[in-house]
Amino acid sequence: MTSSIMLAFVFSCVAFSFSPGAGAIATMSRSIEGGIVQARYNIIGLQLALLVHLTIVSVGLGSFVASSEVAFDFIKYIGGGYLIYLGVMKIKNSGNIVLRNTETQGGKLNSLVNGFVVNLTNPKSIVFLVAFLPQFVDGSASGHQYTKLGFFIVLVDCIAMLSYASFSHVLLRYFSEPSHLKRLNLIFGAVFIMLAVMLLMSGRH
Repeated sequence: MTSSIMLAFVFSCVAFSFSPGAGAIATMSRSIEGGIVQARYNIIGLQLALLVHLTIVSVGLGSFVASSEVAFDFIKYIGGGYLIYLGVMKIKNSGNIVLRNTETQGGKLNSLVNGFVVNLTNPKSIVFLVAFLPQFVDGSASGHQYTKLGFFIVLVDCIAMLSYASFSHVLLRYFSEPSHLKRLNLIFGAVFIMLAVMLLMSGRH
């Protein structure tokens, strides 16, 4: 891979990971409501789902999802429904939000599962990786290259999500009053629902 192609790959990864989406919103929400520890477990869940997407693309199944309207819509409706559920729960619980910097196993597991499901049920991620990743893979050594490039994508995405978690943690210093937290929860709930609508209205391209 030439330096110019590598640079293009790096910039594309940064744009992909730092673009605000459901994963970023979920991470920020977890950081504010459950603390930085729960946000980290949410990020682990996001990356596990990203690894599943990368595996799907590397073995050729990503092309099937990208080209099959039925498969794409199936994942899309599950993802949209889950985002609506998260949004409704945020709005429903906005009246009694409390800071829970809890490190219990239940809280960690819930955060991890939440991140995993949010990312796994985003078919646009698979479509993007199908269109993006093969351009930087040499067919003669595709398996090894998919592993190296996939590791770099996960690394950049971890940095991006940790940045969002840190930003929201700092934000909490200025919005720690119950009334402010209620508004933030309402905003997160509305954003989840908006992202769900955008996902449900999206097509494969």
